Amino acid sequence: MTLPAKDARVNWVISSKNNEEVTSRYDLWAEAYDADLQSYGYRSPGIVAGMVGRYVAKDGSPLLDAGAGTGIMGEVLSVLGYQDITALDISQGMLDVAERKGVYSGLKQAALGEPLDFPSGHFGSVVCVGTLVGGHAPPSSFDELLRITRSGGHIVFTVRTDVYHGGGFKEKQEELEGSGAWRLVESTEPYVSVPGSNQPEGTNMIFVYQVG
Repeated sequence: MTLPAKDARVNWVISSKNNEEVTSRYDLWAEAYDADLQSYGYRSPGIVAGMVGRYVAKDGSPLLDAGAGTGIMGEVLSVLGYQDITALDISQGMLDVAERKGVYSGLKQAALGEPLDFPSGHFGSVVCVGTLVGGHAPPSSFDELLRITRSGGHIVFTVRTDVYHGGGFKEKQEELEGSGAWRLVESTEPYVSVPGSNQPEGTNMIFVYQVG
């Protein structure tokens, strides 16, 4: 397997047919990932940082960066003064790059949508950026994220707009709100996360929920 041209890499990963393929493709992309996203003008980490700063207290509570990739979001959170951040990602290659940045207190290789090896109520809040795009991170991912987040904590995440409406995320989020598992605190209108993109994968929404 070889890494495709830079402009084809996002679709290449999104088109993965299973977790094994996702993992191998991200492993291959890991060393070039930061430079690629910077060249794309990727906006989501900065916007999410504003939401985290608005709702998540800097009280030393453990924070999970779910789908951390190479640690782009963790770097931003660290600069803002958040500590005790754990990185979770499906790709060990991506986590290896994240570890070199020195901003995480722990790293865990795992797939969203599967059982997570953390105690219930362990994290004060969870941040998940650029991961809920369909395919390898299903709407059922929220069940475990809720389990490992403390009551009163926040889950802040991006979701691709087309996947939110057509991939079961809207229904799952509303189901969890209806059951009292969490309550919606804030959401954004759809925004273009990659300047100039007119493709579905370039349009996202951000949601902030407080765990019940």
